[in-house]
Amino acid sequence: MIRVLAIRHAPVTVERVFYGQTDVPTTLDASEAAARIEHTVTEFDPGTIWSSDAVRCREPAALLSERLGVQHRIDERVREMSYGDWEGRAWDAVPRAEVDEWMTDWQNRSPPGGESVTAFTERVAAWWRELGPGQHFLMAHAGVVHCLDVVAAGLAWEKTVEQRLDFLEARQFARPPVSLARDPSSEGSRPK
Repeated sequence: MIRVLAIRHAPVTVERVFYGQTDVPTTLDASEAAARIEHTVTEFDPGTIWSSDAVRCREPAALLSERLGVQHRIDERVREMSYGDWEGRAWDAVPRAEVDEWMTDWQNRSPPGGESVTAFTERVAAWWRELGPGQHFLMAHAGVVHCLDVVAAGLAWEKTVEQRLDFLEARQFARPPVSLARDPSSEGSRPK
């Protein structure tokens, strides 16, 4: 079985900003964030610890990796969604017409220079599909957890974004491993 424990990173110091893939400070340092979730992660007993390269995820994951003696893997596929030209800008600093245009088809359109929700979901789904059997801990971004709600739990995007995901909140996902071996019974009968 493949099991993933995903915990959202610590609270950030910015509000009402498109921060996506931008490194922003958190209200807790990496050590404090790791300490707050260490018990939960330890009980889960992961074989691998994953994170994006964003400091808010990478540093607490690295500390937990060291404390638990578990490999830490950084994977760009679990980065937050890219908001492109809007990255680091306050919500009210982006022209309302641009936001309205994006929101008319927010799953398929991308912010200028950014990525669409569909492309973002496909990126995270590729990571999910390639996981090997075992327990995996992911120090995550909220958007990545929402992607997992869609690809692993089968929720619609409209439903997952309605579910608030607090900072340092955990969600679990599981699936059986995909067998790459061919099942002869699925090939039907062949003439001799």
